[in-house]
Amino acid sequence: MSRLTYLVPSEVELRRRKESLFLDVKIGGEWVENVRLVRAFPLSHTAAFISIRDEENKEYGIIEQLDALDVQSRDLAHEELDRRYFTPAITRIKSLKNDASMWWFDVETTRGPSDFYVRNWRDNAHELTPGRWQITSVDGGRYEILNLDELDERSQVLIEQLL
Repeated sequence: MSRLTYLVPSEVELRRRKESLFLDVKIGGEWVENVRLVRAFPLSHTAAFISIRDEENKEYGIIEQLDALDVQSRDLAHEELDRRYFTPAITRIKSLKNDASMWWFDVETTRGPSDFYVRNWRDNAHELTPGRWQITSVDGGRYEILNLDELDERSQVLIEQLL
């Protein structure tokens, strides 16, 4: 039977070696190289309950709150999680067209302009909470509308044809 191990934040340190794309973690004085961070609740608790795992997916423990880590480790954790869970938020829909039974989106996002196709809207767009949507493009990219009501009027009119 598996047991959850919560790590003591003062005994956890993260680093990234210059020659590595991965993070290393020091737990209780021992370094473990090439670990990855995994959110237990990727949509609702983005900075809490972070699992630290090695290359074989062995879990070393869970950080209950990233804010409890030292500043350098916390910054590295946020950077790594942002890279792993890259989901730009759509801030404006410039154009939306039906093209060969797919929807083509031309949007502005928190990461700059983007365009993508969505096939089978009902299978690839999910309302996470009222007004908050996650959209998956045909190439597997994820986008999010954080709040439909906060989009400009034109964006709301365009997206209404799909809802």
